[in-house]
Amino acid sequence: MADAPQSALHAGSSLEEGIVRFLEYLDKERNCAEYTLSSYRCDLQQFARFLYPRVDNLQLPLRVVQREQVQAFVADLEEKSLKASTVARKLAALRSLFRYLCREGALVANPAGAVASPLVERALPRHLPVEQVVEAMEAPATERFSGVRDRAILEVFYGGGIRLGELVALNLSSLDLAEGTIKVMGKGRKERIAPIGAKAQEALEAYLQRRAEVLLECDMSQVEAGALFLNGRGKRLSRRTVQRIVERHLCAVSEDDSLSPHRLRHSFAAHLLDAGADLVAVKELLGHATLAATQSYTEVSLEHLQAIYAEAHPHGAD
Repeated sequence: MADAPQSALHAGSSLEEGIVRFLEYLDKERNCAEYTLSSYRCDLQQFARFLYPRVDNLQLPLRVVQREQVQAFVADLEEKSLKASTVARKLAALRSLFRYLCREGALVANPAGAVASPLVERALPRHLPVEQVVEAMEAPATERFSGVRDRAILEVFYGGGIRLGELVALNLSSLDLAEGTIKVMGKGRKERIAPIGAKAQEALEAYLQRRAEVLLECDMSQVEAGALFLNGRGKRLSRRTVQRIVERHLCAVSEDDSLSPHRLRHSFAAHLLDAGADLVAVKELLGHATLAATQSYTEVSLEHLQAIYAEAHPHGAD
């Protein structure tokens, strides 16, 4: 039996209902990843909680939301000393919500549209030197299952240039070791095939062998057998666990801050460009929707070239 059609949103609809419908739209029509949906949900519910004490009504109607309330919310966030990028993200989530509600006819104007976003300093992607990446790959102690697994995780991040959420979502069926590729579900649930290279293939083969041995000792009724990267109990690794694994091994070889899985993705792109890879090819490998998203890496590569020039050219140094 088909679901009954939803009633149209209108100015008297509650903010709560507007948020629910917007999240459904992002999920079903925009194909947003679960992590993206969770981020939107958290930011929008924070705004709702900010408003509720002031109106004492959990069914706050949309028509009462005005620009002044959005400005007050932004000011409250800034008073809490949140990073400018965090405040800007939360404001962007509100703009997207109200833009959707305007399209649906529930609002006439976007109350967040004219609210000034905090100035966010544009940071270039930061990558690790090749030597540090190689050292990080060799850091895990491969006498244990966790070490073999961690090395495979690091190699797939660097060998495939994939995102954290993409790695966590990998299944056994995502692998084609004969071809040296993995099937990745990227942003907007767009699928792509990513080559991973010989080192990652070797690390995965070693991991899969140890994985099979570990599963023999697990309660199979509790095992997530389809998931690629598992803990010792046979459960799929969480985003946070993978993040900690990568941070731990990168911290062993670098004193930089923000040593997240994304640093390996940045390193993947920067090292390809440094070696002369085509920008369009790197865009496809990264799964970027537009070339503009990839071009920031060319600035990093240019810095590298300028450093080489200054060191090697007779007239390069001051």
